[in-house]
Amino acid sequence: MKHFVLLILFKTCAIISFAQGPPITTDKAIMLGEQTIIVKTLTEFLSTEQGNYSYAPLMVHYLPTSNSLVAIHIPYTSSDTESGLGDIVVRAKYQIYRKDMKAKTHRVALKSVHWLPTGFDTGLEDYGVGEYQTLFSIISGYETLKHGIGAEFGYRYVGGDNPDFFKFDVGFGLPLLKPTYPVDQVNLYFEYHSELYSSGGSNVFFSQGIQYAKNRLTLDLALQLPLKERNTEIIDRKFKLLIGTRYVW
Repeated sequence: MKHFVLLILFKTCAIISFAQGPPITTDKAIMLGEQTIIVKTLTEFLSTEQGNYSYAPLMVHYLPTSNSLVAIHIPYTSSDTESGLGDIVVRAKYQIYRKDMKAKTHRVALKSVHWLPTGFDTGLEDYGVGEYQTLFSIISGYETLKHGIGAEFGYRYVGGDNPDFFKFDVGFGLPLLKPTYPVDQVNLYFEYHSELYSSGGSNVFFSQGIQYAKNRLTLDLALQLPLKERNTEIIDRKFKLLIGTRYVW
């Protein structure tokens, strides 16, 4: 009987982890199993008053254990005037808290991200400004079979004369179909991303996304709009379109 209960709990957590997938524009404290390999991409098309940008990373994530993750992102970046290799990103994540309950779970993780200045200066931190960058943050996630809530708070250092900033993300996931195993699910995501600069001013963005998860494959589509921008004279964003896919081994 004990083993049967443990099996049910394991399958429930597996359904939660796969069905609600990763948020599209924010991060997630919930991780998959030990020695899992994830290959993904999330191509971004950014339209601004000053020009257009695209960012297409190849992302490889590996989980040495069920509570740790290491990853490398190798992007192709382009603007109206230049294109080529973008800033290579390396990251690590470690889960420090986990509480699994019946049909729900709560996790907390620490994250470290480092941008290597291998690309050209785009004037946008996320696409590369020709300087080393690093982020340290804490992520919290709570998921049930009916919804998911996640938040991340961190501090990002940007080299050179660029200002550092605090970041705060919050996202809500809503599965539209009944949970099944193997997974066949459609998720809606409502995500907010904010940045508070040390030099003053802030950015706030909202993203509406939809995700289709089938077995080990997920497909993502999202539209991000600016709600408030720190300095529209430098970069005045109109919208960002994100298209992605993920496969889990």
